[in-house]
Amino acid sequence: MALRVLGIDIGGTKSRARLWSGGTVAAESEAGSANLAAADPGDAAAALTELLAGLPLGGPASLDAVCAGTAGLSVPGAAQFLRARLAPLTRAGTVLVVHDAMLVLAAAGIDDGVAVVCGTGSVAVGRYRDRTVQAGGWGYLLGDEGSGYWVTREAIRALLRRRETGRPLGELGARLLAAAGAADLAELQRQYYQQPHVARRWAGYASVVAGAADPAVGGILAGAARAAVSLAASAVRELGGPAGLPVVLAGGLSGSAAFLDAVRRAAAVPLPGTEIRVLTDPPVAGAVRLARRAAAAAAGAGR
Repeated sequence: MALRVLGIDIGGTKSRARLWSGGTVAAESEAGSANLAAADPGDAAAALTELLAGLPLGGPASLDAVCAGTAGLSVPGAAQFLRARLAPLTRAGTVLVVHDAMLVLAAAGIDDGVAVVCGTGSVAVGRYRDRTVQAGGWGYLLGDEGSGYWVTREAIRALLRRRETGRPLGELGARLLAAAGAADLAELQRQYYQQPHVARRWAGYASVVAGAADPAVGGILAGAARAAVSLAASAVRELGGPAGLPVVLAGGLSGSAAFLDAVRRAAAVPLPGTEIRVLTDPPVAGAVRLARRAAAAAAGAGR
């Protein structure tokens, strides 16, 4: 019987799934976030149902394994929430639930290294010889330095400082106001205070900030890069592995060439000789890889 596994990537904004069957990608689907840190249980369950409905799964007990990588895994009950809904899809209950940053290493084809995700939030996850550590991932109220949310917040702060000193808002102001649909900076400030908890909305404007030809942008991206490198260096120290473990960047900010250049400059001292690469395959590809590995392990244990 051909191997059939399911990989799922659950981020703070959306969820993606990939069905692998007969040695190839059979189908993919996308839905809202099924992450309990970003949605209430009802909405998360509805998103997961929609995600699975978009795939030709063939009914219950039709898969060899499922791997779900999710943000917010530290939320009480998050892993159980996923296992309870995914286990019935498998023949033997083989369900692996991991932090979504672990998918980055798997998608990059790396077993030992550090994944740094600068998306809605920010986190680093490192792995060396079956030991896994995490740095950051505390959420926008307590951390997430260098995240998309953080970048947008820093941009708004830069605009507020310009207003205080009577300077024009510049291209950064024009682009950010247009993206938010705000008539002026006062309205943008009101929106921010009215909806600070909608982290994914504010994080979505990070690409607007990064793409602005504005003097403030370089400093903002440099600060985000230092935060990303700090997370990676913390993970490397905790792992106690050899120098030069590869670091893989993922998340929305990783698509900015200016951010990548800033990360490489910031890493020169704390992470000398470290290869900094950007993830090219989607994280859901890593979920498939881990699901295939889990299926093989389960098959071996059953012999």
